[in-house]
Amino acid sequence: MVLKLGLTILKAVKNSYPVLRSGKSAMPKGLKFDLKNPYILEVLPEKGLGNLKKLEGKKLNTVCRVLDREDFPALLSRYEKLSSRGGFRDEEFQILYKKAFPSGKVPSDINLDAFVFLNDLKPEIGAKFDAHGLAKVSVTDQLKQLHTLLTRGINKDKPFFTAPLSCDPKLGSGLGTGGGHAYRDGSFIVVSGKGKSIAGDGIEHVIVNDAYYPIVADLRQKFPNINFVRADGAVEYFNSL
Repeated sequence: MVLKLGLTILKAVKNSYPVLRSGKSAMPKGLKFDLKNPYILEVLPEKGLGNLKKLEGKKLNTVCRVLDREDFPALLSRYEKLSSRGGFRDEEFQILYKKAFPSGKVPSDINLDAFVFLNDLKPEIGAKFDAHGLAKVSVTDQLKQLHTLLTRGINKDKPFFTAPLSCDPKLGSGLGTGGGHAYRDGSFIVVSGKGKSIAGDGIEHVIVNDAYYPIVADLRQKFPNINFVRADGAVEYFNSL
């Protein structure tokens, strides 16, 4: 990319508009970055079009400032990495909620399966998996919290505590999660790979509690690289690993 590409683009677009008596350009405020604009295309480098498509539709002034940042290549690389993870659009969440809760209300007697079934997961097996239960926000927010973890990763600026998926309560009493294992009374439990950590290696499995059984297929389709398992089948699943 050429030096100060953003400034070059901004000048080219400004020059395409007449100058007012005040000496200011008549360029509209809030103009969007548009790759169909011939004045923008004229100053773009030959190999710049592919990368810049990701910025189309954003505010022109903002795009130009981003382009002139010294860390723009690293910024774009990070953006592409996050974008490639996909995820649900805002309007899709409402569809998922209706599928999970047809009555429009979240029942009070839900998310009991993980609490019951995971009691049969032997400590020597569960201890090999790093886990984190999403249980401290509302049931609807837990879906969005899961979505954020799977699309953006863990926010390393905030505490993120994990515990074994299952362990001997006597050995795990210092972990601050009740039974020494990850919380089980929420809608989801995110789990690492065998012998790995969530912070260092990422999320490989997600245990879905009974509140969201109706959308397990939707989750699998949207995040094909993650293994989603129902809580009532989690013991058999992790035993097999």
